[in-house]
Amino acid sequence: MNKILGLCIILVLICCYSLFAQSLLIVYSYINDKNFPEATILLKQYLNSCTDSELKAEIYYLLGQCASNANDATHYYKQVLNIPENDYQDRALIHLAKISLTHQDWNRAIEYSDKLLTKTFSLYYSDALFIRAQAHFCNEKYFPAITSYKEFINISLDSSRRELAYLNCGTAYYKLQQYSKAIEQFKQLQTENPSTNFNPYLLYMLGLCSEKKEEYSEAITYYKKLTNDYPYSQYTPLAEQQIVLLIEQGHYSSSLTSLPQIEELLNKKFIVQLAAFDTSTQAYKSKDEFEDQGISGIFIFTKSVDGKIYYALGLGPYSTEDEAQFKQLKLKDMGISSFIYKKP
Repeated sequence: MNKILGLCIILVLICCYSLFAQSLLIVYSYINDKNFPEATILLKQYLNSCTDSELKAEIYYLLGQCASNANDATHYYKQVLNIPENDYQDRALIHLAKISLTHQDWNRAIEYSDKLLTKTFSLYYSDALFIRAQAHFCNEKYFPAITSYKEFINISLDSSRRELAYLNCGTAYYKLQQYSKAIEQFKQLQTENPSTNFNPYLLYMLGLCSEKKEEYSEAITYYKKLTNDYPYSQYTPLAEQQIVLLIEQGHYSSSLTSLPQIEELLNKKFIVQLAAFDTSTQAYKSKDEFEDQGISGIFIFTKSVDGKIYYALGLGPYSTEDEAQFKQLKLKDMGISSFIYKKP
């Protein structure tokens, strides 16, 4: 009798599990059609009557996928982690790491990534490496960022993220004043993808690194390649400024006969300033906002006012004040105020 009763219970459980599985197919159909509200309603109904831990983990994970905001998604993914030994834990962890990175919670992003990195055979191992590297980099922890970027490069075939890994690795070395290593990373990216969209930034950074190494001819060569090959890049005005500084400091070599328009560069003294901020983070955020309004060619420069350094957004530089005023009027027509800054 007990044996028959046990078999009946097992059959009932199998039937219930099968019904849940079939019901979830409807949910997946809603999700595929991006009908997240309907999927959420069904999932919450199933959750109330679900007793199987694996199914419950799947439901919480799907609720996280359907969530309309990061707070709700985070709540559901954490519920997945609270259910021991389920197949959705790694997926929940990688989403929590991504959410933390997006919301600039660097320590949380690293914490979730590290949990995945203890699992050597996780499908999300390389993703976790990249997120950890990004979190350290954004948090200005450059040594651990470099370590993670290099490990990511060694194991990943994702070309777009490999490019960013090389780029940020080189930038991290630059911040650490290890200019030769920075140049090595930038050149590795150029070798891997000669037509990378990051070329303007690479040329600008190669110029800066060469300057720091007092290899001024190399620096000018990089800057001029940038200004010649990418005249509309946001880094071109910055490169022109650096050329002017090198010329004024006496580092221009007469052997570099390929440099045109030296007098014109020296005379470009006027900048249309859009805004100025206390920190570079504020400046970069504002730059993105102006670019969203359709303004291109914005660069960030530093200026000193009463001994305090500000990070300003500029357009130009322009040779004459009339050119700068013409640009200023164009901005006014767009409802954007600005003023003309004359370089000392």
